[in-house]
Amino acid sequence: MNQPQKQKTQGREYRNREGLLWFGIGFALIVIVGAIVGLLLHTPNVDEIPNFPTDGGTTESEDVGASAEPYTRKEGYYTFLVAGVDDVSMSTDVMMLISLDTVNNKLNVVQLPRDTFVNSAVGGFTTVHRVNAVFTGEYNRRVNKGTSAKTAEGQAMEALCDHLERTLCLTIDEYLLVKTSSFCAIVDAVGGIDFEVPFDMFYEDPEQDLYIDLKAGYQHLDGKQCEQLIRYRDGYSRGDIERMEMRAAFMSALFSQVKDRIGVETLVELLKQDRTLFTKTCTSMSFNDAISYIRMVYKVKNGDMDVRTISGAVVQSPDSGLWLYFCLNKKGALADINECLNVYTTDIRPEHFDVPGFFTDTANAYNAYIHEYYSSDM
Repeated sequence: MNQPQKQKTQGREYRNREGLLWFGIGFALIVIVGAIVGLLLHTPNVDEIPNFPTDGGTTESEDVGASAEPYTRKEGYYTFLVAGVDDVSMSTDVMMLISLDTVNNKLNVVQLPRDTFVNSAVGGFTTVHRVNAVFTGEYNRRVNKGTSAKTAEGQAMEALCDHLERTLCLTIDEYLLVKTSSFCAIVDAVGGIDFEVPFDMFYEDPEQDLYIDLKAGYQHLDGKQCEQLIRYRDGYSRGDIERMEMRAAFMSALFSQVKDRIGVETLVELLKQDRTLFTKTCTSMSFNDAISYIRMVYKVKNGDMDVRTISGAVVQSPDSGLWLYFCLNKKGALADINECLNVYTTDIRPEHFDVPGFFTDTANAYNAYIHEYYSSDM
């Protein structure tokens, strides 16, 4: 087996390459899991200390404070950020944080809803109030200064990773950004997916070239139909929460069905021989490394993957009566991080979690209800 050659010594690098078009929601997990396994070739520092801010600021210090226990990294535990960017708005409407625990052979996927509230002042933005626009804001800043679109995508992903690392106490080893236009070709390449469509779905938006027409029931879906399923937003009784639950079920089905239908060697040959399946994407991985990583992916059993949405709720504004944002709950979100994404041997402590207040709002009285929910015991 050829082993990946890249050593993770200087942090993430970004590249725009042909290949690695494995976003496609659940199918991206195949590359991502393999890529994380590939990082086993890199031995992390046993006394690695995260740069969590310990006061009210956003310090870049490597010291978490004299009173804190050292954060030691687990062996064989790695995390990934996967984002799907909309072709029209350039917003990351799909965001997944993924971890692989190779000691316990456990895969975790934590979804960040697109409408998750973020504090624009803390993020250094003017109008960004949802997490799906953080990438967009960072991307536009660079393009407006004359940076090429390809370079700006990589820099914006780096910035997005930095925001999430600093606030959610993560260590993101690799990232992958893929445009949603690639989704259909990937599903078709694996022969489609069997899935239970929860209800009739119909929607038209000529400006986005989006036409959705699906009937309820268990059926075989081709690439275009799967794209319709994933992009449909209306009709869910509990809004985006229920939509995220459907997406989680779809990811699990896609992951297991691809593995059951296509052997790893067949998959590798498919990638090598048919580059027409791929478009340019933005990633910190090289294509050759990804091929090596994929060979290890099939060691993950279908039942050893947990998919959840980070703890929170869509909260109603008491002043306007509008349901504008999905709001994180600090206590619940920290529990999710410690259970699913914490690369350290000890739990992240509450005083280190989201110290800047990126996912809450205390300065704007209009959004005081967000802080109330964020700080509550749910």
